[in-house]
Amino acid sequence: MSAPSRVYALSRSAAAEWLASIDTHRARRALESDLDFVADLHALEFPTTYATAHDLVHDPDLLTFVVEADGTPIGYASGHVTADGVGQLDHMAVAPDARGVGDGRVLLAATLTALFAEADLDELRLAVEEHRKPAIRFYEKHGFTRVQ
Repeated sequence: MSAPSRVYALSRSAAAEWLASIDTHRARRALESDLDFVADLHALEFPTTYATAHDLVHDPDLLTFVVEADGTPIGYASGHVTADGVGQLDHMAVAPDARGVGDGRVLLAATLTALFAEADLDELRLAVEEHRKPAIRFYEKHGFTRVQ
């Protein structure tokens, strides 16, 4: 049984200013060489999820990004645009020992920018489990508002 989740939304207009201010050069699309890293972090953060690391790296319908520090992956985020045109941030995780220094913000900015551009979206959504209080604060800090 999965934990209760909250659904959050972010409009393009609410995100525009902070997205434009972030240097995303350390974030890039995930590669085959990232598969082991993504698999390990994905298993740690989302052990009961529907998606596999293989899906995240190889599914052409998913936009999966990795953020690096000193050339080493330290986080990943993945999202997609649904068949009915809704942007969805599906998964995001930063390695525990790399949190709190701004890398999550870089990763979020790169992923959201790509998702907004993918289908000229006006809004993105995500679901976050209620017990993940630091994640909820992170998303709210970046303009997401609770819709459910």
